[in-house]
Amino acid sequence: MPFLSQLMKRHLIRWCAVILLATPITSAMAAGRQPPGQAGTQPSAMTIHIPIPVTPLAELYGNIHQQLATHRSHGREWVTLGGGSGFLKYRLWPDEQGSTTAGDRLLSHSTVPFGVEYAKQIKGSITKIAECGLRDASTGTGRLSVTVATMFKQGRSYTVLPASQVSAVQSAQSCVLSEQGVDASPLMAQVYKSDLLEILPSVDRKAASLVTLKPAVTRIWNELQEPLLLDETEQLWLVLNPETTAAAGVEPLSGSPASGYGVIARPSVVRGAKPTARHLPLPEPQNQFHNDGFHVDFALQVPIEEANQRLREAVIGQEWSLGVGTIKIVGATLYPLGHQVGVELILRGLLPLTLRLKGTPAYDESAQRILFREVDYTIKERTPATDLAEEWLHEPLRQELAGRLTLPIREELDLMRQALEKGLNRELAGGRLHGTVRHLSLDDLAVQATSLSVRFNTEGTLRYDARADVAAP
Repeated sequence: MPFLSQLMKRHLIRWCAVILLATPITSAMAAGRQPPGQAGTQPSAMTIHIPIPVTPLAELYGNIHQQLATHRSHGREWVTLGGGSGFLKYRLWPDEQGSTTAGDRLLSHSTVPFGVEYAKQIKGSITKIAECGLRDASTGTGRLSVTVATMFKQGRSYTVLPASQVSAVQSAQSCVLSEQGVDASPLMAQVYKSDLLEILPSVDRKAASLVTLKPAVTRIWNELQEPLLLDETEQLWLVLNPETTAAAGVEPLSGSPASGYGVIARPSVVRGAKPTARHLPLPEPQNQFHNDGFHVDFALQVPIEEANQRLREAVIGQEWSLGVGTIKIVGATLYPLGHQVGVELILRGLLPLTLRLKGTPAYDESAQRILFREVDYTIKERTPATDLAEEWLHEPLRQELAGRLTLPIREELDLMRQALEKGLNRELAGGRLHGTVRHLSLDDLAVQATSLSVRFNTEGTLRYDARADVAAP
């Protein structure tokens, strides 16, 4: 009786494809959607990246040299060298400066013109014995090339803590001391680096007061609470339901440092009218973020009357030949079996009988098809003829059905993936949403007394990249 497995494969494929994708959205289906924020919704992780506003910071760090020039002109001028045998005094002039970003760092570059005086302690007093660069009051004669690198750490309550270090202080132009004929640039580089290291902590503290990301994070947090329309025709909405946040580190975004925050949400997809947005206040960030990926469940409840009607439209009237006669389907009904799926087929013709099939739905991701494990069947009519057929054919027929009863859904899953990825990649008010769908699978298919319950699950990533001006002061 191999015709039974061929029948099931050919006609159940058509029926399930119709049920899953062609069933129109009705009020009854919309009423069965999962409410936003329901406790049973699977938690998901997404990330927010907010560019750190480096323009005011670049200006602040670029003025370090002017601060040191003022300090040396009006404060302690002589720098003690070695064990006190020598002394150095320097002057700085307006310098050339600029800044760049490199990954998660801000680099401040400067060319600093300078002039120095060199002195010794003679008979208890500091006596100048040589100088260079001081006679050119506009540019000096020596030059240093200076690079300060500023890294960023995340502080409490969406703050950013700059931490700077001197990457390089190198001689760019010699400054030869009179009389001795010695280039003072290497010595000046050591002195100037020491002075920079002394002043940088106070500059970092001032820089931290210039950067506050909480208003930008609050704006994005509120935006993420608004339902996102995935498909206008089908009236599909993605409700992210963000719940908590956590610091996720500083990393590059378009070549500039950006502060990252993880968001734990409980997303769901609903159908029908736009859901009401929640308005939870922005929580304080937790210390650590565990990114376990972004997951979304698609739940669909099809009224059992509609499911049975579409089943009958797909299979009733189909007939085939056995060589000595024909078989025709005249009735078809779904029936609940808990976590299994049951289908009752009424056959007429050569073998007038009622066949009941049952199986546990499973998903073969590599082949993108639904198959049925633990497949079995019973024949409702008990006659000597059916009893004899059961005795000889039950196990071979059961194995045949188990091997052939499958539901290819490659096209449907591709369409679902495309619709979801389109909805997850879009421009928002404060930036752009980037989403990927790595896996999309059928999570559950069950026949209930009043409905056919179908649930899909997606595995992927979701991130929100804010615009550069969102956090600008």
